[in-house]
Amino acid sequence: METNTIEKKFETNSSQSWLENLLTDKIKKNPQFSLRAFSRMVDVSPAVLSRVLSGKRKLTFNLAVRIADALVLGPSERELLYSFYLSHAPVDAMTEKYKKEKELSIDCFNAMKEWYHYGITQLLYIESFKDDPKWIAKMLSITELEAKLALDRLVRLEILGRNEFGILYRTATHLSTSTDIASAGIRHFQKQILEKSIVSLEGDDISERDITSITIAINEDRIPEAKAEIKKFRLKMSEFLATGVKTRVYNLGIHLIPLSKSTNGETHEIN
Repeated sequence: METNTIEKKFETNSSQSWLENLLTDKIKKNPQFSLRAFSRMVDVSPAVLSRVLSGKRKLTFNLAVRIADALVLGPSERELLYSFYLSHAPVDAMTEKYKKEKELSIDCFNAMKEWYHYGITQLLYIESFKDDPKWIAKMLSITELEAKLALDRLVRLEILGRNEFGILYRTATHLSTSTDIASAGIRHFQKQILEKSIVSLEGDDISERDITSITIAINEDRIPEAKAEIKKFRLKMSEFLATGVKTRVYNLGIHLIPLSKSTNGETHEIN
């Protein structure tokens, strides 16, 4: 099933319409396909599925997961399906396990502090993604061993998962960690990203990158508010850049750093 087809189905914002369209597509391809056959695929009774289709019963996230497994949806298709239902479904055991944003503990972040762990989680969105350490290593310019160990670690930490068919998927749409907690792992990761920015500055064509800055005199009291606005911007820009077919993994970094000593606390005379 093509991703753009799923996106068209999701434009209705209705689980009823989505499932109706899904069944229609299956029936067109196979006239012998039926509601009963589909219910067997997703391991739910025809009566329950019928009530979901009629709008008399809400589609749970648990059932959404079984639909994704039964149809062997690709990573990006599965993410789209999960993110849609997570935005509408009440919190339950499944939505807690597969929520849209997962905040990493410091221990978890330290275990995956190398930048390519996050590169791998984003590669899953690429249409041509291959669950193959050799392919991943080539895409990220790392060693095959690093790719294999990182994959195993991501699955062990439940950042990635595998369904009953062995297909790899993300367990959350976004990963985050607190930016206000001191951590050697976070410092290590950010240092690597800054180093990769230098490499990009020297090696990538200007049409492929944007590295700019501005030097300003500021009111330090507004830094907390500025950090909150920067976070909003990051999320908005990530959503904008992720629209359409994904072909490459990027890192969006915005820095706000002091270049001078602070004069906070000094007495200022008014002349």
